Amino acid sequence: MAASLKGLSAELRRYIKQHKLPDIYEALLSGIAVMCPADPHQFILDKLRQLKEQGLENLHWDMFVDESHKPKVRIFTESNLDILFNFDEYLLPTPEMYAKAYGHYNNKIQELCFNAWMQYHLLQKHKQSLIEEKMNIASEHHAQRLLRMHVHIWKEWIKYRKGRQAMAFQILEHVNNIAVDRVIFQAWHHHTVDAKRQREYFEINLRRLERGENMEDDDMFGDGTGEARDSVSALARNVAIKIFGYLDVADIANCACVCRSWKVLTQASMLWSRIDFYRVRKRVTDKVATRLLFKARPYMIHLNLRGCHHLTKPTFITVSECRNIQDLNLSECLGLDDETLKLMAKGCKILLYLNVSHTNLTDASLRALAKYCWNLQFLSLAFCCKFTDRGLLYLASGKCNRKLEYLDVSGCLQITPEGFRNLANGCSNLQSLILNEFPTLNDECIMAIAEKCTKLHSVSFLGSPLLTDEPFKKLASHKNLRVIKLDGNHRISDAALKIIGKQCLGLEHLYMTDCQRITDSALKALVGCKNLRVVNLADCVRISDSGVRHLVEGQCASQLRELNLTNCIRVGDMAMVNIHKRCHCLTYLSVCFCEHISEAGVELLGQTHSLISLDISGCNCGDQGLSALGNNVRLRDVTLSECGNITDLGLQKFAQQCREVQRLDISHCMNITDGAIKNLAFCCRMLTVLNVSGCKLVTDLSLQYLSGVCHYLAELDISGCYLISDKAMKYLRKGCKKLQVLTMLYCKGISKHAAQKMSRNLERVQYSADDVPAFFGYHS
Repeated sequence: MAASLKGLSAELRRYIKQHKLPDIYEALLSGIAVMCPADPHQFILDKLRQLKEQGLENLHWDMFVDESHKPKVRIFTESNLDILFNFDEYLLPTPEMYAKAYGHYNNKIQELCFNAWMQYHLLQKHKQSLIEEKMNIASEHHAQRLLRMHVHIWKEWIKYRKGRQAMAFQILEHVNNIAVDRVIFQAWHHHTVDAKRQREYFEINLRRLERGENMEDDDMFGDGTGEARDSVSALARNVAIKIFGYLDVADIANCACVCRSWKVLTQASMLWSRIDFYRVRKRVTDKVATRLLFKARPYMIHLNLRGCHHLTKPTFITVSECRNIQDLNLSECLGLDDETLKLMAKGCKILLYLNVSHTNLTDASLRALAKYCWNLQFLSLAFCCKFTDRGLLYLASGKCNRKLEYLDVSGCLQITPEGFRNLANGCSNLQSLILNEFPTLNDECIMAIAEKCTKLHSVSFLGSPLLTDEPFKKLASHKNLRVIKLDGNHRISDAALKIIGKQCLGLEHLYMTDCQRITDSALKALVGCKNLRVVNLADCVRISDSGVRHLVEGQCASQLRELNLTNCIRVGDMAMVNIHKRCHCLTYLSVCFCEHISEAGVELLGQTHSLISLDISGCNCGDQGLSALGNNVRLRDVTLSECGNITDLGLQKFAQQCREVQRLDISHCMNITDGAIKNLAFCCRMLTVLNVSGCKLVTDLSLQYLSGVCHYLAELDISGCYLISDKAMKYLRKGCKKLQVLTMLYCKGISKHAAQKMSRNLERVQYSADDVPAFFGYHS
């Protein structure tokens, strides 16, 4: 049909298209084909009337199909009648369409070109950035190489300069040595000349005296040079100052009056950075103390006023002006009160160590310390009974609470568990806590401390019988304990030490005396404490050889330095065998009144050459054991009290071998006579402490030997030696110039006048002329 319509004229075709005859034809055919009417002719007439009424504007191909017969999805979206009736000439592109298509094509080509150009540009930019990055790396590398080269050159130059300086130092040192040698030789020459002149002078005068010539009108000191010289002034300044440093304040003050050179030396700042008034505590007054402190205030760091009962407010005000004090000891200062301590706290703000034990300070003092002493690390309040829990609260809430590491509140029985809780809440960095002589101390107090103070490594509870195992278990849980001290406690058991041995492997010092429930099992639990150095188990009567064996077979055997087994009555020779075999660094050992230790055990101790101090009082030691002890030439402190089998022969052999002994106690050795003391004096000339109390055969002759040879003797006990008389006191005054302590109780042969005369020159003298008591073992 399309071919038949191609021959139509253009006018006819325009008419058909204008009146939409193909569309009408399509709509009628679609309606008839779909609806299938019974009378097609009538259907066509009805639809044409409808179309005439509605017009051609809403004509479309499915117009005469009911809605129920229309498909839900249309397969054909547009009509193809234009093609069938050859009305598609309008589909041919117009010039506008060509222009639009050409423009779109150009835009597409431009977009492609622009994208290609952009990719090329980005690629070039990326290459340029890579080149710049490589250039930066190369520049940095070049700069580092230059720097390395210059550093190398600089190091070589420094090495060269140091070499030159070392050479210059050697030359200067050589010149200085030559100058010093010249001075020494000159001083030696002058000394030799003076000695020669003095010798000639005395020889001449001696001959004149022999001839009986009168010497009264002659110059007794020769011609004289008019120069006063002494060996101290001739020394180097720093050496002379160090010599003066061994003197106390009174001696230094006296030395300043000798001559001008000594006065200059005694004014050195190093001598006044540390002032100790304790040695002159009975003589020092406010006038002397204020003058010295005012002079030394710029460079004084350490000040000890312990026991200075005569010092009052003026001295403490002067102390407050010493701004550089770091260590201040005010123990037993009766003139100290809250007001003066507040003044010192305000002035001494860099104070690190403060000891105010045995004073009458109250809560106000602790409040002042908390407010002004920000850097306080060490504080001793031992036996200060007037402060309360509130004072500890002030201290814990002050500015020094985080820095406080050491606290001693021994004997402060007024502190309650609430006070300990306040202390623990604020001072959580405490490392050392001393609570000695505290019979009311209970578990609640220590648990409050242990809960918050996790850094505690040193605790001391001497004289606290109420403590049980629980606080020690809590303290051990922090694994920091290194020092534990406890005595007189019958409640603590092996369970506490087992926990301590398991948790605190860094334990160094264990002091548990008179703890009756401690057994060998406790020592077995300590085998893992490889740093254990000091063990004191005195009066722990249930310790036996087995416990000592467990201890010395542990990891601490090579580190153990001190061991005290006093009155451990079950310890015998087997313990000595194990100690001798394994404890090669042991320096101190005490086995007092261990009755099962025989002379064989004592002989083993003589072969333990590391021992320096030994106490075998009350043991079965005779001359043979004492002679074997002499094989250890390192012994310096030996106690042989109540060893009744020792005679002169054993002491003589011991003294001949152990010549460097300094402290010896042979009290109540009844068989010792003057002969043994004579050998002791001439062999052991370094003796500083000697105890011969209860040696009833000792007479004045023994003290004559001692005073003639033992010039370093500082302490002597002759109690119960009733054969000693006033004559011996003359020997002591003449020969023992360094004697400070003399004990002569129950000495009926010494008069009260002689004892008083001795007390004038000595620091402490104890005297009584009563009858000898029964515990001395004999009656006069």
